[in-house]
Amino acid sequence: MELEKILLSSLYESLNIIVIIFLLMVLVEFLVLKYKNKIIKLLKKNKFSEYIISSFFGIIPGCIGTFAMDSLYMAGLLSFGGIVAAMISTSGDEAFLLISMAIRHSISWMTLISLMLLLFILGIFGGFFADIFKRKANMKFCKKCSIEYHKDKEFKFIHFIKEHVYKHILKKHIWQIFLWVFFAIFAINLMNERINIDFTGSSMLYILIMASLIALLPLSGLNVFLVIMFSKGLIPFSVLLANSIIQDGHGLLPIMGFSIEDSIKIKIYNFIIGFTIGLILLLIGF
Repeated sequence: MELEKILLSSLYESLNIIVIIFLLMVLVEFLVLKYKNKIIKLLKKNKFSEYIISSFFGIIPGCIGTFAMDSLYMAGLLSFGGIVAAMISTSGDEAFLLISMAIRHSISWMTLISLMLLLFILGIFGGFFADIFKRKANMKFCKKCSIEYHKDKEFKFIHFIKEHVYKHILKKHIWQIFLWVFFAIFAINLMNERINIDFTGSSMLYILIMASLIALLPLSGLNVFLVIMFSKGLIPFSVLLANSIIQDGHGLLPIMGFSIEDSIKIKIYNFIIGFTIGLILLLIGF
């Protein structure tokens, strides 16, 4: 009976979260597709604006903003620092989960805003220093190619519903996010009930290492566990921030198909940044 109660409460909590996530994903996808080309024009103003715009697109919840930066990078229109900025600032579909939790008061809005603002700023300066490092180390990257962009004339209501809401959001994301969210909530609620989880002292260093290593994987699912754990007060902000800096949801997948070598360089750079910042914050009590 106790197990059934945990199962039902976890299912109810997951359904509430997934409805909010779905609505947010539709809204974000619409806005990015509608205004992407206007924002991209700002990239040409000056070099530093590239890091700002890239980090801005990265901070957009989900993968579509990051995919836009991927296409520019693969076309040779975005530098190594630009794509690093996008990958540092993005936290993939977990951003939708965090927003839904703030709406439901599982975490505070101040925490969410602080996380997003930090990722945005770190993306800008991380990208800036990445290009400096690239020049100093004389790093070589894969030859760029021509990428076909989403045409404005294709942006029709029926097209948006069929291709973006149904084929992209519903078929590719929502069911996966729901399963991960439900499994994470159920597993953590069950462990809390049976084991009374309490990570303290030196064990948190191992959690930070684990969170950073999980973030290297080019997927979203396992990172959901860390978001749920944070919302329940099981891990500190430093661990969540480190994971958010290093992980990029599905954002790196197009570049992995384009160049594994480039992907590895991006991930190594982001891992060093994320783990170092997470460790410093953890040591000072965050």
